[in-house]
Amino acid sequence: MRQLEIDAGNTFVKWRLRDNREVIQEGRLLTAQVRDGDVQPPPVWGQAEQAKVASVAGDAVHDWLVGVLVALDVCVDFVQVSAQRYGLKNAYEQPLQMGVDRWVAMLAAWQQTRQGVCVVDAGSAVTVDFVDTQGQHLGGYIMPGLRLLQDSLLGSTAGVRWSKLPEDYSLLPGSSTAACVYNGGYYLLAALLQRVKMDCAAYGIDHIILTGGDAAELYRQSQIGRLQESLVLDGLQWFGEG
Repeated sequence: MRQLEIDAGNTFVKWRLRDNREVIQEGRLLTAQVRDGDVQPPPVWGQAEQAKVASVAGDAVHDWLVGVLVALDVCVDFVQVSAQRYGLKNAYEQPLQMGVDRWVAMLAAWQQTRQGVCVVDAGSAVTVDFVDTQGQHLGGYIMPGLRLLQDSLLGSTAGVRWSKLPEDYSLLPGSSTAACVYNGGYYLLAALLQRVKMDCAAYGIDHIILTGGDAAELYRQSQIGRLQESLVLDGLQWFGEG
């Protein structure tokens, strides 16, 4: 069966078409363009028999996806957070208050490892979720992502301005305002990963998985954990009928 998997986030709508285990095609759309109705669905979507969607992108994106997929005669299922699934137990008293992308990513990580695992999603926001060796979600953290940190500096401090972006990012002290801001963001997240590593050791968790739009650069800078940028898409396969 050809299944379309869609991870609709605040910055990108990421998708891939699979035929059983084989990935036929994948790509992404800008969420802002989807909200504005200023984008056409990829033609290959019409080859899907069903679609599984994890969306935190709001009503406009939800409605666009429904309209497009119904027009293509593709059966669509927007997955939801639950109290437990496949042995993974949610720490939230009201599970539906959790962002579905966090739940789907945790489920993918849990099904892959069946051991204690920590998921760090470095996207528009940075989320950290710990799962112990019994599949119990221990809770997590939500923090501003790199761009939110940069925007907060631009919006709240009159003196933090730059005309030229740095050519590269690192954890070294910056020699321009732009480099100080950009490197400072990665410096904070790299320090966060060091703390995550310490906490995982205390919780008896052996695996750290990084995902999200800034995960690759964060991994390059820190060398902590394992990079899996498709983690949310990978988790959608575990939401079959019933």
